[in-house]
Amino acid sequence: MLFILLQPARFYYGLVFILFFSTMLVNAQQKLGKITGNVVDEKLAELPFVQILLKRNADSSVVKTILANDKGQFSFEVADGQYFIELRMMGYSTVCSKVLGIANAQIQSLGAIRLSPTATQLAAVNVTATLPFVERRADKLIVNLNGLGSGAPIMEVMNQLPGVGVTPDDRITLNGKSVQVYIDGKATTLSSEALAGMLKGISSSAIQKVELISQPSAKYDATGNGAIINIIRKRNYKAGLNGNVYAGGGKGAFGKANGGLNLNYKGKAYNLLLNLDYNYNKYFYDSYIASTFVDEQGIALSQSTTAIKSTRTNANYTPNLGMDFYLSKRTTLSATVRPGFQAFGRNSTANTDDALGQSQFINLVDIHATDFSSGLRLQHQVDSLGRDLTVDLDYYRYGNYNNQDNRNINFNPSSDSPSSLAQDRVFDVYALKMDYTLPLGKGHQLETGIKSSYVNAKNSNFYKGFAGQQTNLFDYQESISALYLTYARNGKKFSYQLGIRGEYTNGQGEQEFGKERFIRNYFQPFPSVHLDYRFTKNHSLSLGMNKRVERPGYESLNPLVRIVSNNNLQQGNPALKPLVAYNADLWYGYKNAFFFGVTYSHSINDFTSISVPLADGVISTLPGNADYGNYFTLQAMYGKQVLPWWYTSSNAILSKRSFRGEFNGALLESDGIASLSATSYNSFSLGKNFSIMFLFNYRGKSVDRTITNRAFTYVTAGIRQQLLNKRASIQLNAMDIFRSYRNEYNQDSGTLQQLWRNQFETRMVKMNFNYSFGGTVKNTKKSNSADDERRRSALSEN
Repeated sequence: MLFILLQPARFYYGLVFILFFSTMLVNAQQKLGKITGNVVDEKLAELPFVQILLKRNADSSVVKTILANDKGQFSFEVADGQYFIELRMMGYSTVCSKVLGIANAQIQSLGAIRLSPTATQLAAVNVTATLPFVERRADKLIVNLNGLGSGAPIMEVMNQLPGVGVTPDDRITLNGKSVQVYIDGKATTLSSEALAGMLKGISSSAIQKVELISQPSAKYDATGNGAIINIIRKRNYKAGLNGNVYAGGGKGAFGKANGGLNLNYKGKAYNLLLNLDYNYNKYFYDSYIASTFVDEQGIALSQSTTAIKSTRTNANYTPNLGMDFYLSKRTTLSATVRPGFQAFGRNSTANTDDALGQSQFINLVDIHATDFSSGLRLQHQVDSLGRDLTVDLDYYRYGNYNNQDNRNINFNPSSDSPSSLAQDRVFDVYALKMDYTLPLGKGHQLETGIKSSYVNAKNSNFYKGFAGQQTNLFDYQESISALYLTYARNGKKFSYQLGIRGEYTNGQGEQEFGKERFIRNYFQPFPSVHLDYRFTKNHSLSLGMNKRVERPGYESLNPLVRIVSNNNLQQGNPALKPLVAYNADLWYGYKNAFFFGVTYSHSINDFTSISVPLADGVISTLPGNADYGNYFTLQAMYGKQVLPWWYTSSNAILSKRSFRGEFNGALLESDGIASLSATSYNSFSLGKNFSIMFLFNYRGKSVDRTITNRAFTYVTAGIRQQLLNKRASIQLNAMDIFRSYRNEYNQDSGTLQQLWRNQFETRMVKMNFNYSFGGTVKNTKKSNSADDERRRSALSEN
């Protein structure tokens, strides 16, 4: 195996041979039986498109999930064993069949299975009413929302999920690690700020479940050393129209607004999904920067201070259109188109006091950004046993057009120096992916797939000032080819998943000014292991290990300068190397409610942020590589509906990070400090339709590589009222009630020491309204029809 991993060509050939041999072996040896049936409603009318789950009797694990056809009929091909069927449908009670024994390829017919309507008509609650809130898998934690949030934006619900934290500046973490957000299995395509705007516009009532993946397996792109949060949207499983409309508004120092519409219409031959989301936010963002230049002995040479006051606006409009075409009972073609429009404005004034005297810098920024996603997915169910082939073809384009007007006013001597800077960032991403699932019987399963992506990033700066004008360009192209194989067994007591992924990267960048160019070609294998052992029904132990790579974001490689103030700049670093990380975590679970874990991560070429002094007291902040970094945590989390009127989700993390690296000619290293963070969300029902909630967050003092963060805490409270037979809800939240959130840190860059104090709008009041609607149409007539590269394109605004 090691020899194969070290030889890219043989690695590909070996996986193809394994897949071909396994397929032929299974087809030659396995004779399949069949389980059939049909579904009717309380009036014995045919009930189409019911979700049917085939489960193994030994451990209730899901073998296969299908939809009944338009006449309510279903059929499974199965190997010998004992099974039972579970039927789910919006607005109907979940039903389980008797245990069925299959031997010698026999056929078992369940006949007509009757589903009865539930007393409550709120589909968003009843569709998952029988599912546990948390489901533990070998490689992830699945959270079934079960109506959690009652229509509040999914961003506001994130804090209520086990191990997930969201700070007031919209930074999302999972078990203390940074995250990559997926929607329906695909990486999001927006910058961090635009992503936050989109998640604030998506209603939680449109979400079926959230997958929390702390250690991604070989199936996922190897890029990204953090965790993955995969948000799965609801699909309409019965014919007719369903949807919800929502709107919200808020007030802090300035006003905010969001709104949108979700529509899902399912016909006999197609399924149409339409989302319209809008979010607007105006806020202030003030910073204080104290910079001290020191010599090798740490003696201060000079100092400067800068106070920045800015007002910002951010508007996001992200419509989304999806279509599923049922080409046959087992073949579905899906198409999605999502254009996005963002507008960002900043009006800031920076007052600087240094050895040269006092100066004022006025910065007016106007940014317009567009992003366009389109994708095709072909999914073919080879048979009812679970063999699936999926092909994805995606295209993504992001354009960020930044125009700045600046004025630099020096009071000693007096002068007024106007300048302008136009910056364009355009990324084109093409990706092709194929996945194949092959069940091997008795809980064993093989998955394999390939992916190829190509990125073309173009960046330009056009500067015009008192001394003249200058143009600079930076182009970057990158292609990644990947192949993966996972083998899994799902047993009553012991389950596991073994995976290997190989990725070949070819990247090159060129800067016009100075004619600088770099080329990188490398192949890397990425193994993953997930083990899960259930001692009893209530006690389990799981272990996850993997190797990951964090490739530099395209903006982190871009050396073109971005202006923060007259003496503070930001830029990328073309010499930045990929970070390679080795991760492991061990978790104990009790009743799928309490979890205690130990995690460890060792990173080579660990990313950090450094500040470099330039001429005339100007400072440039850019990313760099440390020799290594270590991250260790002890975690405990508890999430459960404790009583019918009390739900809680709380977690605590004790963490420590160490690192070592050489920057600005100085050796920087730190053993870190033990840091405690805690989050507790509690919701209390005070009546049939009325509830209150409290959210408490604490972040202790921590050392993150070159940065030492100060401690902070904040509290949010809210009330929720359900209306119109629980189809509508109103939620009112007061965020950061005591205005106690602070973003303050010290940065040690060797010969330069900086103190940053950032304050932005966190105390505000927000109200959200959500209304769900829908109907069904009974069908009785016959019918023959039944993203990594994107994350790395994220831009941050300062």
